[in-house]
Amino acid sequence: MISAGNDIVCLTATNVTRTKSPEFYAKIISPAEKALFNTLDHVVLPFDRFVWLLWSVKESAYKYFHRLDPGIVFTPVKFEVRSIEIPAGYVCAESGADKILGEGFEEHNTFNGRVIFGDKKLFYRTMIFSDFIASFVNIDDDFMQVFWGIKRIDDSSYRLQSEAIRKFVLSELGNVPGLDNLAIEKNEDEIPVLLSKGKRLEVPVSLSHHERWVAFSVQIQGMALR
Repeated sequence: MISAGNDIVCLTATNVTRTKSPEFYAKIISPAEKALFNTLDHVVLPFDRFVWLLWSVKESAYKYFHRLDPGIVFTPVKFEVRSIEIPAGYVCAESGADKILGEGFEEHNTFNGRVIFGDKKLFYRTMIFSDFIASFVNIDDDFMQVFWGIKRIDDSSYRLQSEAIRKFVLSELGNVPGLDNLAIEKNEDEIPVLLSKGKRLEVPVSLSHHERWVAFSVQIQGMALR
């Protein structure tokens, strides 16, 4: 059974000093992940961004598995990032766009790796800019069946964030053949589901928002978007 998972962190809303505090990051990263950081280029990936990269990947993985098993509880240290591949020539800069869309990540510089939860494994792609970190997960290392989007919004209130991400997804999927009269609701486990003409679709969708950024990922297996 397929699923979807993503997360976004607005870096301009984070506290760098607090992020670097052991009392804070020990709740997120494991000793093995701390050792992994020591093998990386700290100029390219400073510790505070490393922490939020891990958080976004772990949150994405939780959403993926929670759809399949609603009984799972999110305990960040139990989701362990095992590898981080830094893109060649990467330099952190502003995103420079109010909206980014893609099918897969072949045209984007991403941090790549694996995240483990018990005996389960997922692959991830993470985009890091100076203004946000966005992560997406998949059951295999081929993300071409993952349709995703990131958008800047004008209002960061929770209600409008939730409304904006739903409108964003529906507008981007609205022209897909066979997907008519789309809506997004939450099921009995508070997991977002996509409906067409009131009928629930087997098309996993994951939503996220933080401050003035929203993002989604949709598993488009067997669908033609163009």
